[in-house]
Amino acid sequence: MGLFDSSRRRQLDDLEREVLANPTPQNMVSLIERYMAAGQEDKALEMARKACEKFPNSEKAQVTFQNVRRLQLQSEISEINKSLRKGPSRAHYERLADIYHRELGNRTKAFEVALEGLAKFPVSDGLHMISGQIRMDRFHQDFVANDFVEAVRHFEKAASINPKNYKAMVSLARLYAEVAAYYKSKPVLEQVLKANPGDSAAEGVLAIVTANLSNAAPNLDDALAEIEGRRALPASGLEVAAIFDPSGARGHAGPAVSPMKIDAFLVGYEGMNGYKCAVVLGRDGGFVAGHTRGHVPKERFAQVLQDVYLCSEDGGRKMDIGTFVSGELDTPVGKVVMSEWKGYVFGILAEPTLKKEEIQGAVDKFVAFLSVG
Repeated sequence: MGLFDSSRRRQLDDLEREVLANPTPQNMVSLIERYMAAGQEDKALEMARKACEKFPNSEKAQVTFQNVRRLQLQSEISEINKSLRKGPSRAHYERLADIYHRELGNRTKAFEVALEGLAKFPVSDGLHMISGQIRMDRFHQDFVANDFVEAVRHFEKAASINPKNYKAMVSLARLYAEVAAYYKSKPVLEQVLKANPGDSAAEGVLAIVTANLSNAAPNLDDALAEIEGRRALPASGLEVAAIFDPSGARGHAGPAVSPMKIDAFLVGYEGMNGYKCAVVLGRDGGFVAGHTRGHVPKERFAQVLQDVYLCSEDGGRKMDIGTFVSGELDTPVGKVVMSEWKGYVFGILAEPTLKKEEIQGAVDKFVAFLSVG
């Protein structure tokens, strides 16, 4: 028994060193699973958070984090759902939406809970706040004008219900400042600082707003249309966003990677059993790079990806469900998996017999490649 324990400990140590030297979604998830098997839930949760931060577009990392955290929160979620069935309350909906949003990072489920709660308790500033945050997150990710409009509506409602909800007011001022609607942002910030002097975020945004008043957008709708078309905030908007997100990750697609470097990376998929073709598009749907084993022309596969991606983008906006993130298709020539990350849309075609985890591993490798540039 002692030798068995010692062997497992060495394996865990080896995996920890591997993750430290060269982290990938696969080895980080393996380490998380080892921690869970060893009953080290705190370490598993910490590693799961790191995996999501490093590879936020990795489905495997996101699902693993949610599973680890869900195990810790399952009893509370069950109790809240039981209470909601017996006699729903605003506090129950607020807590459940917060768990899904803040604790589990499940934005879709959090939004569903918040909207269900608002249908029963429309004067909950907490549920309006969560809904506004989710809409704001979507705007920062997809730059869809309707998400901005809805975020503003929820933050305004939260502040009107609870005039002391300064977080809602700062978020409202932030959004206006990010799109250069400075004359809308300034009075909100002044109101916040009058009631809550010393708010560093509000002071930082006000300084940017005051310095840029002469460059305010003349028309909010036009400014939003330009941002939506460009898929990025203006330079002053990025400066405002950096106050709340010092990493500077929001508002841009990350450093560009040369098509030649991407081409060279895609060649590596030749060693993958069942692989047929891989193509990378830009967020505008334009061809960036591609590789094929010869069975399917990369130009033909690129056209399929473009059609699917652009159709999904158009449909997502019309249905108000956000922009494309990932998708799977079964076709007569094989299985297609697509994923968007750092301004690129990656698609891979493989034999239909290939297991889901194998083809998802190929996607994760591309995400890891872009993450290190």
